[in-house]
Amino acid sequence: MPPNKIDITAESSPWQAKLIGIMFLAGALAAMNTWWLSVIFVVAGLALLTWYSGTVIDPASKTFREYTSCLFIRKGATEKFSGIERVFINQSKVSQKMHTAHTSSGSTFHYVLYNAYLKFDDGKKIFLTSRKNKAALIELLKPVVAVLAVELVDNTVPAESHS
Repeated sequence: MPPNKIDITAESSPWQAKLIGIMFLAGALAAMNTWWLSVIFVVAGLALLTWYSGTVIDPASKTFREYTSCLFIRKGATEKFSGIERVFINQSKVSQKMHTAHTSSGSTFHYVLYNAYLKFDDGKKIFLTSRKNKAALIELLKPVVAVLAVELVDNTVPAESHS
C-alpha cells in the first residue's frame, strides 16, 4: 500500500470466535483421514481467525473505502469525498453482564470506550476505530491526522466554562 494511503482496522472477531477458529483448525488436524471434512474445518477456522473490518483513506485521490475482510478478501465500495474537516474522539460507557455457569447470579462490568470518527466537510461521519485506552488511541491517530492535515478534536475533555 502506498505511504499516502491510510488503513485503519476498526474491529475484529471477539476472542471467543477466534478460540472456536483455533478449535476448528485443531479439528482439521484430527480429521485428516477424511479430506473433505478437514477442508471444511480449515476454511471455517481461517474465516473466524481472519474476519475484521476497517477503513482505507486515500487523500491523493480523495476516496475512502469502508470494508469487511474475511480470508484476506476485502469487500466494500469506494466512495469519493471533497474534503475532510477533522478527526474526533468521543467516549461511550459500556456495560457487560457475565453470568456464572452454575448459579443464576452474575456480575456487571462497566468501562469507558473511546471511539474515533472522521468527519467530512459535507457533514458525513464515519467510524474509524475504538480503544479502551485513550492515550493508545491518540497515538494511533497521530500519523492519520498528520497525513490528512486535519486537527484531532478530543470531545471527551469537558469544555472550559466561560464565567
